[in-house]
Amino acid sequence: MSNKFKKFEHFFGILPSKGRFQFFLFFVLLSFTFWISTKLSNTYTVDQSFSINWINVPEGIILHSNNKKIKASITASGIDILIYRLINKSLNISLDQGKFDIKVGEVSIENQQFSIQNQFFENTKLNFITPTSLDFDFSILDEKVIAVVPNVQINLRAGYLSDAPIKIIPDSILVRGPKSILDTLGLIKTKYIEVEDVYESLIKTISLQLIPEIQLSESSANIKLSVSRHSEKEFTLGIGLINIPKGIRVKLFPPKAKIRATLPLSVLRTVKASDFNLVVDYNDIEKKDSEKLQLIMIEQPPSIKKLIFDPERVNYLIRK
Repeated sequence: MSNKFKKFEHFFGILPSKGRFQFFLFFVLLSFTFWISTKLSNTYTVDQSFSINWINVPEGIILHSNNKKIKASITASGIDILIYRLINKSLNISLDQGKFDIKVGEVSIENQQFSIQNQFFENTKLNFITPTSLDFDFSILDEKVIAVVPNVQINLRAGYLSDAPIKIIPDSILVRGPKSILDTLGLIKTKYIEVEDVYESLIKTISLQLIPEIQLSESSANIKLSVSRHSEKEFTLGIGLINIPKGIRVKLFPPKAKIRATLPLSVLRTVKASDFNLVVDYNDIEKKDSEKLQLIMIEQPPSIKKLIFDPERVNYLIRK
């Protein structure tokens, strides 16, 4: 037995049992690291599957589900092969030279071997690829213009009202996709949002709802809502009569009515009773078997948001 081995045996023997285990574990890990390093630095030839990423898709073409894979025979170091497998590498396949027949297309993989080689690490060699061509499902894009509709809930603070309906910009967009899907689309909505306690004019940008296989000319739209504080004002108005035949006189009971109008504070003082025209229609007597006539407002300021009539109907007496 050599002196070196005897010295090692002596050194190992004087170590405590716990120290012996740790010393043994150290040598095992060191040996494993050396073995792994050797294996990863060696060169291997393997068959490796890669998913496909289509590029250079011609304009006017939309591809359907993509679950295609190709198998490549590559010669590379162990570390490179390990990386390819860990990152699940995909390969770009160009469709600029693809054949498009009705619904199924075909593209040559063999003709793209050079561009595929350039997608690997420098020291990786591409031997061959199978299959030599791939087919794929596609549709020819159609297009049309459809309306954009806000999908929002606006909750106003008490005493506040909108001055006009919500405005959306743009109010329509161009959409492109398979005709079979476009034929079912009449509008596109924004994503749903809810806005609380609104007391001033509002402008918001909202994303549009995405539809599978449909391309949108815009990804979002702006909504605008003009909001102002409102109040009520009461008026007493005389009641007119329309469509009355010649020779007929009608007496109304009562001849006047009160109205309560909801309108913006900004115009509260400027609105007058003369801005309204409150009537009943004689034709309603002929149409309805009723002792009362419905009040109708045929003229009013455009800023009025709500009208309450008191009374809503009036009695009448016909004199010939």
